[in-house]
Amino acid sequence: MSKRSYSLGGLSRRTFIVAGTAGLTVGFDVPGKAATKGAADFTAYLQIGTDNSVRILVPGIEFGQGVFTSLPKILAEELEADFDAVEVALAPGDEVFANPNKGRQSTGNSDAIMGYAPILRQVGAATKEMLITAAAQRWKVPPAQCRAENSRVLHADGKRSLAFGDVVLAASKLPMPAKPTLKTREQFKLIGKATLRKDTPPKVDGSARYGADIVLPNMTYATVRHSPVFGGVLRSVDTAAGMKLPGVIAIVPLKDKLGAVTAVAVIANSFWQAKKAADALQVSWDTKGNETLNTADMTRALIAALDDDKAAKVMAFANGRAGDAASALKAAAKTFTVIYEQPYLAHACMEPIAATCRIDAETIEMWVPSQQQGNCRQLASDLTGVPLERVTVNTTFAGGGFGRKWEMDMPRQVIQLAVAAKGRPVRMIWTREEDIQHDYYRQAMVARVQAGLDAAGNLTVMTARLSGQSLLGFQKRSPKPPMPDGAAVAGALNPRYAVPNTQIDFVETELPIHIGFWRSVGGSHNGFISECAIDEAAHLAGQDPLAFRRTLLKGKTRELKTLDTVADMSGWGRKLPAGHGLGVSIVSSFDAVTAQVAEVSVIDGRLKVHKVWCAYDAGMVIDPTNVTAQMEGGIVYGLSAALFGEITFDKGAVKQSNFLDYQMVTLANMPEVEVKVMETVGDKPGGAGEASVPGIAPAVANAVFAASGLRVRKLPIRTAGLVVA
Repeated sequence: MSKRSYSLGGLSRRTFIVAGTAGLTVGFDVPGKAATKGAADFTAYLQIGTDNSVRILVPGIEFGQGVFTSLPKILAEELEADFDAVEVALAPGDEVFANPNKGRQSTGNSDAIMGYAPILRQVGAATKEMLITAAAQRWKVPPAQCRAENSRVLHADGKRSLAFGDVVLAASKLPMPAKPTLKTREQFKLIGKATLRKDTPPKVDGSARYGADIVLPNMTYATVRHSPVFGGVLRSVDTAAGMKLPGVIAIVPLKDKLGAVTAVAVIANSFWQAKKAADALQVSWDTKGNETLNTADMTRALIAALDDDKAAKVMAFANGRAGDAASALKAAAKTFTVIYEQPYLAHACMEPIAATCRIDAETIEMWVPSQQQGNCRQLASDLTGVPLERVTVNTTFAGGGFGRKWEMDMPRQVIQLAVAAKGRPVRMIWTREEDIQHDYYRQAMVARVQAGLDAAGNLTVMTARLSGQSLLGFQKRSPKPPMPDGAAVAGALNPRYAVPNTQIDFVETELPIHIGFWRSVGGSHNGFISECAIDEAAHLAGQDPLAFRRTLLKGKTRELKTLDTVADMSGWGRKLPAGHGLGVSIVSSFDAVTAQVAEVSVIDGRLKVHKVWCAYDAGMVIDPTNVTAQMEGGIVYGLSAALFGEITFDKGAVKQSNFLDYQMVTLANMPEVEVKVMETVGDKPGGAGEASVPGIAPAVANAVFAASGLRVRKLPIRTAGLVVA
């Protein structure tokens, strides 16, 4: 771990640092976490100045999910700070800001609130007790006679008060309480309440800096061309011709993590000059035989793999295998077998890949919207040999992430470009076409589901076999001992349903496509598989789909309450106009439960999604307005994929290139969305950023069946011959 200090609040190994008269910077030990190689046993978040300023650092990245407000709010709640006056900044890359849940600084898997909330509460509560003690000592009264409120310490007599800044230096000399007293939920003033997001003013006035916004003295600009065929590597490029073009500074071959040259970049004095030169380059690629790759062949291979019993690995956790599924299927009174198909998907962030880097003789400084700031810093040191303590990673706002900015190709490329720029800062921006056509895609997945009912209509058995690329396998970190990739198969059968005989297995299929984390990861395809199959089972049993689910969830209080709430919201069971139907889904993921109902109409082959109702339970909610926005955003994202999303290949290249042919939901076809954030007991928050994504596709698909009798078993839904109105 680095032992340097940062102007933004990074700490040395000591718990407290007082720099002149600036005030108090507070760190806190991570409970139960020992120091390990590449990780810190210590983290720092808070600065209080003698001018009574309170500054809180956000250790994760803000890409729209709201942590720039929610994480500071958690600390300010326990500190009793005046939240309106609290300053917030994005923390730099350093493992002192590691997420306690995983020991590294990164943002993903909806775990920012879940991981950081406990330590932020402790930091705030401990600091408050120290400030109160310092004030009590000045007044020569017991601390029990004092309390904190709005960044001040107040005495019980109602006559005396001191600002935090008045006692901050004295407080810094006190020992930190080992077990500070935390508030109860009844005492919360900020948590659970809606507040103005801290990133709203800078995003409105334009002062917020995204990855594509960085401007520095002596700036250069770069853009990138990759091999159009997946897996292609550079054979040759005519650099002499390119260097003759106006403004061109350098033409740079770019290596991937395996050392293969898979892209060529142009550095120039403006982005437009770089783009024109990149377009004009005469580049020859070795396509490695992938020039015949196409979607039809890959889909056939995935479906054929469903019959490979020897290659199938059985899931051995999370209710992946229970009872005797084979015998139960033979004994069932009624059975069905269906195959579901789902395509590759791009992330399509509003901000394409963009980052800035400057390297001089002694230091590296980066400005990146990366979900892995800590690994960016380590990568820069590894690639250049510059010592880690001389690498600075500044976290910028990100215009979307969804898992795309977890990947390390962005920092790897901009570091190589900065080396070539020889001391000048270089800002790299991919074009939209490069962004869509060279993504780390959500993998295509096919699944065969079998289910059986007894004579009374009870669901007695369910199996799911999936075929597709393994994300962990692609990343060369397959599970040990050998078992299916949980990122691929978890949730293919909802483990909350009481089905006595179940089995999930997976046939890993090798394909040359780059795949990565996509919003809700395995849930993005497994929610569709599980909840569509349950609907088909309900139909086979002749039962109402929601009532059928209620039976399977008997005793699951949290799930039943969420399901019943969305049923009440949507008026489930009401008479609908001709051609209209309701579809339901319920998904448990990210320590949350999300139930959705969609109302659609299918008339003369035209599909319209009219309204979506969503009930969401994630335990303790930090800001209900932000959570509601996350549910709505997840529904938009998932609905776009369900209706339109599809990355296809022909002659080894991606056919889609921009929003014209990789379509998103627009105002014209966006349904009304109504969200109910559940009030639940306990003080453990769940994840909100991804929770609503898995359930929207099955809710709409099930509604299509209710409206028209058409079963949607292949996404996107438009491939079923329906025109989206």
